[in-house]
This record gives sequence, structure tokens and C-alpha cells, in this order.
Amino acid sequence: MTVFGTAGTDEGLRMISQHGAHQVFNHRQSGYVDLIREAAVGKGVDVILEMLANVNLDEDLKLLGMDGRVAIIGSRGTVEVNPRATMSKRLTIIGVGNFTGQEMKEAMAAIVGGIEQGWIDPVVGKEYPLEKAAEAHVDIIEGNAKGKMVLTIS
Repeated sequence: MTVFGTAGTDEGLRMISQHGAHQVFNHRQSGYVDLIREAAVGKGVDVILEMLANVNLDEDLKLLGMDGRVAIIGSRGTVEVNPRATMSKRLTIIGVGNFTGQEMKEAMAAIVGGIEQGWIDPVVGKEYPLEKAAEAHVDIIEGNAKGKMVLTIS
């Protein structure tokens, strides 16, 4: 398996390289999608974990190969999708995040197990006291978030 990763800063690119991405691309660079397409050697990518679907989903569908999947983890608005973009390659769009109680327990057990076994190594970024949650939100929107941001409660 070859893993591609994208980030918008040199620091972010270094971080995703250090965490296992085989090739990294700056998503603020013009033409980065074409570079990913070239790196995928003409067959397209198999899976995309999408953090900003309202901006990227259209290009994601173009990047995916036959029977490809995009898992939408985040979106900051609505998206219009032409169904034909999914039909010719039998693509799947999956929304991620709404778990039942039992599914959440199973997911948390898998995550904790992965951390304990060392195959999940979360990057913890800046910590904010709860009173500064608005500042944390601005940092996310402006692209200043590095790793997982943490709200602390005193």
C-alpha cells in the first residue's frame, strides 16, 4: 500500500512524512491534484479520507480509481455532486462520524488498543483552556492547527 498525504505548510508536510506517508503534497500549491494523479500512476487512488468535502469532493471523485471510496470526515458547507462522476467508476462516498453507542465503544476500544500497541501515534497539538475554545476554532478555520487540538477543563 502506498499512502499519500496532503498538508498546507512545510511543517505539516514534515509531520505527515514522519508519520508514514510515502509521498506528500502541499494542498495550497496550484496543480497539486495533478501531482497526486501522476503519483497514482494513472490508476487513481483507492481511498481518500476527506476533511473538507465542501471544497474537495469534486476533485476527490476525479482522483479515485475504479471501485474507489471517499470517507467524508469533515465538511464546512454543502456539496453538489454529479452522480455520473460516481457511476462510471463505481465509486462509494461514505460519511464517517455518527456512531451508535455500541459502535462507539468498539471504535474506542480499537483506538485505545492501537495506542497501547503503538500502531496509532496521535500528534497532539496546541492545548487551549475551555474559555479559549473560540480561539481554537479560529486556528482550525485559518489552517493553524497542527495535530489534534485539545480543550482543557480546569
